[in-house]
Amino acid sequence: MKKIYYFSIFIVLTTFISCDSKNVKKESTTESKSNKKPILTSSISDKGFLGKYVGVEYVIKHGKKFDLAHRFSNKATDIIGKHLKKSYEKGEYLKVDFKNTKITTSGLDLKGNVEFVIEMPFVKVAKCEAFTGIDHCGTWVNQNNEKLDTRLNEKLQNLTTLSVGETDKAYFQTEQGYKEYWIQFKHENYQTLCK
Repeated sequence: MKKIYYFSIFIVLTTFISCDSKNVKKESTTESKSNKKPILTSSISDKGFLGKYVGVEYVIKHGKKFDLAHRFSNKATDIIGKHLKKSYEKGEYLKVDFKNTKITTSGLDLKGNVEFVIEMPFVKVAKCEAFTGIDHCGTWVNQNNEKLDTRLNEKLQNLTTLSVGETDKAYFQTEQGYKEYWIQFKHENYQTLCK
């Protein structure tokens, strides 16, 4: 009787440990995929900006999706804005050449990794034709243009407190659903004489 009892306990424990170890393996595989760090590269000079993000497209926090890849636009904006201001202070007057700007996405399907590339050339211009600020607004996934236009109008309204003179804007869209406006402006801290 004791042998059957011990044997039964052994079977139950073995089954429990076996099932539990399968779950641990699955969890660690999932964690290793999500723990891969994105690759972010960028370079900038008076000729332009080139940046690339390769990594997870989004993360879920508190039940909401956050477009992690799209935040690369924020990083690019910061880098470009700082460069335009530094160049202006040195007497090198630049603006982004939106006509020759290229923005590409691949793998944009809200499932895994994505590649997001921003290539923005600069052109040298006269002092009051330069821009010392840049911003963007848009959507990472396919949303209707009405929402995007509303965001653009809000952004332009907010920029009136930071900018002087005219702004310059351009619209970009990739086949995969990235839609964004990029806006360059004359920052009031640098170009008050260029109203």
